[in-house]
Amino acid sequence: MRIIFILALVVSSIGLAFWALNAPQDVSLKFGDFEYNTSRVFAIIVLVLGGAVMAAFWKLIINLLSIPFALTRTAKRVRFGKARNALAEGLIAAEGGDSKDALKKARQSTKLSQSDAGDRKLSYLLAARAAEANGDWNEAEHAYSDLSREKGAELVGLRGLTAAAVQRGDLRGAETHTRKALDLKTNASWPFSTLFELQTKAANWEAASETLSIGEKRKSIDLEVARRRRAVLFTAQAARIRQEAPEKAERLAADAARMAPSFPPAAYLAARLQLATGKTSKAQASVEGAWRIRPHPALALLWRDLKTGEDNSSRAKRLKTLANINPTHRESRILQVEAAMLQSNWDEAENTLSHLLREGETTRLCSLMEAISAAKNDVNQAARWARSAASSAREADWSDIDPEGRAFNYSNDDWARLIYIFGDGGTLIHPRYETYGGELETIAHIALPAPVQENKTPEKTKSSDTEILVEDSNIDASTPDKPST
Repeated sequence: MRIIFILALVVSSIGLAFWALNAPQDVSLKFGDFEYNTSRVFAIIVLVLGGAVMAAFWKLIINLLSIPFALTRTAKRVRFGKARNALAEGLIAAEGGDSKDALKKARQSTKLSQSDAGDRKLSYLLAARAAEANGDWNEAEHAYSDLSREKGAELVGLRGLTAAAVQRGDLRGAETHTRKALDLKTNASWPFSTLFELQTKAANWEAASETLSIGEKRKSIDLEVARRRRAVLFTAQAARIRQEAPEKAERLAADAARMAPSFPPAAYLAARLQLATGKTSKAQASVEGAWRIRPHPALALLWRDLKTGEDNSSRAKRLKTLANINPTHRESRILQVEAAMLQSNWDEAENTLSHLLREGETTRLCSLMEAISAAKNDVNQAARWARSAASSAREADWSDIDPEGRAFNYSNDDWARLIYIFGDGGTLIHPRYETYGGELETIAHIALPAPVQENKTPEKTKSSDTEILVEDSNIDASTPDKPST
């Protein structure tokens, strides 16, 4: 159709030209002695054709002058095509698990796409990922560093630099990169979570608290989770500085106890520091508040320290007072058993403890039943319960108290784990329970009255009381020797 149209146009032009030549000659052209007469239509056609020829001539000149630029553009398009092809092949190689070929294609793409920002960013990213797959972290860091200088790609570059620094063990460098990312205006949550994790791993509780505040403002963390995490951070900080700055430690622990009443270590530490400075009423309030929400045996031990020099009857009444704050809880029922034992109400203690044993035998409960049987001079039952105590399960909460009576004696790693386990899930970990660490003897903190001795003979050697000093209680408790089996 194009050919037919062109032929029709040519034929029409030729016909128009002949018609114009035969038209009346009313135009006269004179060049010196030369004079030419033609029609007005033919003159117009000549002018139009002359203009077209001049335009074609200038177009030819312009095309000739633009040949170098055209060659440059063509070369650039070819290079971009090769770069895109290399990038595609590199991505396919990376997905296929051929990290060496992916790295080779990434380097090739990087060389070919220096003038195109989009392809350059993708090439840097591919090079970094391929280097990571090859275990070449220096190469990966170099690629991520280039990527972090590209506008719009700073965040992914800094994230890669952080990961590379962590891989090399450079936690300080990782923290520096993460801080830079946190300063960027972004909705990404990883800068907050990564920086917080790095600071908790380094046991930098103060800096972690500041970062937690930033996360709250940016809504990168749930407020309830942040509150529990901060409670653990304050408690860990208080435990660290309680010797050199007891007043600040007390404030931190008390704040933590108010933030999370279900976190026994906070209330325990606050009450101990308050008790050490003579603030008995505050210490009592701290223990009572925590017991109302989440009873723990360490709090019961501390409750005994509130008053010293008590006789067994008075102490038993105070134990019942604490138990009645949360009477249905298992720890309160155990406290009732101990109170009955202090008052030598062995039948009452045995009855209450029997109900607890039906829910599941533990070393702690079996040891208490052994003591009750021994106090009633039932040697066979005492021996049976002693064997059961040796083979029964341990109690996680009781394992928080070490053989010297120290409770929640956590390491930095333990505190760091608690930040996430309690902070995110509201549950406690028990490091001594997980590692089968030694724990306080079950009845070592109970000043039991001596069992009734029958058929005493002069030849029998009187057994000496064993004095047990509990560091956390400042109470000397005497327990009779166990009967031989």
